[in-house]
Amino acid sequence: MARVVGDISGVQAQVMSAAEMQIGVRAVCTPADVRDALWKKKTLAKTWLMRGTLHLVPSSDLPIFAAAMSARFMRATNAWLKWVQMTEAELYEVIDAIGNVLDDQALTREELIARVGKGRPPRIHEALKSGWGGLLKPVARKGLLCFGPSRGQAVTFVNPRRWLAEWRELDPGEALTEMARRYLRAYGPATSADFARWWGSWQGVGKAAWAGLTNELEQVSIEGHRADLLAVELPRLARQTPAPSVQLLPAFDPYLMGHTSREHLFDKQYSPRVSRVAGWISPVVLIDGRVEGTWRHEVRKKDLVITIEPFTRIPARLKPALRERASEIGQALGYAGAAVKVSV
Repeated sequence: MARVVGDISGVQAQVMSAAEMQIGVRAVCTPADVRDALWKKKTLAKTWLMRGTLHLVPSSDLPIFAAAMSARFMRATNAWLKWVQMTEAELYEVIDAIGNVLDDQALTREELIARVGKGRPPRIHEALKSGWGGLLKPVARKGLLCFGPSRGQAVTFVNPRRWLAEWRELDPGEALTEMARRYLRAYGPATSADFARWWGSWQGVGKAAWAGLTNELEQVSIEGHRADLLAVELPRLARQTPAPSVQLLPAFDPYLMGHTSREHLFDKQYSPRVSRVAGWISPVVLIDGRVEGTWRHEVRKKDLVITIEPFTRIPARLKPALRERASEIGQALGYAGAAVKVSV
């Protein structure tokens, strides 16, 4: 499970059930398995990473993410500092203070605010209370904070350097290059701008990452568009023969997050059905690598009902594969053995 999550450089987890399904359609596991990996085995970690959103990543990879996202490559803009009502010096002092009070004993947000906010101005208390992560995101990206097991309805935080079995300090430049290398294995061919968008940072971070890969890249053309690929991947791609494929991907699936444009995945007219309001990415039907519809699920009595809403008519020959994928979704949701009904 951790290897699969590492292969795609993390799963997006602002909706935890979606993250569990993202893993479940790629590895044979249930939501309970994912939670055990997070809170008991500690082979996965949950924290704020790419694009400032919550992700699950292999615990062994977290030091690489943290080093790559260090202050050298992540900027605190003047607009953001104004929003949190802090100077840059205050920001970094509070970041270190949060890391210092956290250890392998989980603290709730309220407990964290009480300890860090003691003796500090009310405006810093308010910034710490931000429901969107606020000051906690830069702490996480520095490798000083990740999520601990929930305490009732309250989320908790720990310091991953003490919570996890091991930690290693890495050079930020080398870590960023390694993240670009892993990105290209999962999402290539792509451009440095694609990487910067996926990473969620200023354009310069893509150029810095690509500079570290100068001797490893091969430029390719895809329908007239130039992009880069790891040269070692070319022989494997040359041997591959495209095979028919039908998949049901969950909400916020990483497959849809890798490039600045999604026009290679679906026609522009369908964009509102895939990228909905408030940044919501719909669960999608994938046929031969392209998005051909969306889907939703609900539980009726003891049955799991999956409703597929195609963009155009789906050929009858593909429906058995859709039913098979729907059964896998049932497994990923923890409904193994329940009746799964598919409506197209």
